[in-house]
Amino acid sequence: MVSTRPSGFGKNLKFIIAGGVMALAVAYLVVAGLQGATVYFLTVSELQAKGPTAVNQVFRVSGNLVPGTLAKDGTGVGVQFLIADPSAARPLPVVYHGGQVPDIIGDDIEIVAEGKLDATGTFTASSVLAKCPSRLENAAPEEHDYQ
Repeated sequence: MVSTRPSGFGKNLKFIIAGGVMALAVAYLVVAGLQGATVYFLTVSELQAKGPTAVNQVFRVSGNLVPGTLAKDGTGVGVQFLIADPSAARPLPVVYHGGQVPDIIGDDIEIVAEGKLDATGTFTASSVLAKCPSRLENAAPEEHDYQ
């Protein structure tokens, strides 16, 4: 019986299969890595609109600190406050323990908190950022110092 396959076909088939397996493994690692690093950025009203489906998922939430609500806990390591946006039904309570609290945090400062919403509606933050207000934000173009 005469074989119709070329003599090197078996060796090439092994390389093609091995290359396909490696390509699939790399694709899987890329997809798995991106899913673990993806964090949705929402406003307070968008988070509240998600309802119970948002519980125990990691989000970044943006809103302005409600005046007079910033309070340090008894240990001095954590803070709690409320953030809201203009279309939010109610302010979102945020609790943050451990780590550095931004120096500029204060009334009506835009806050970005990353963490999870618990079943009681409190957002437990793992990090807190405060947007730095610019003194030249509303200044005339000739008053900007670009140096």
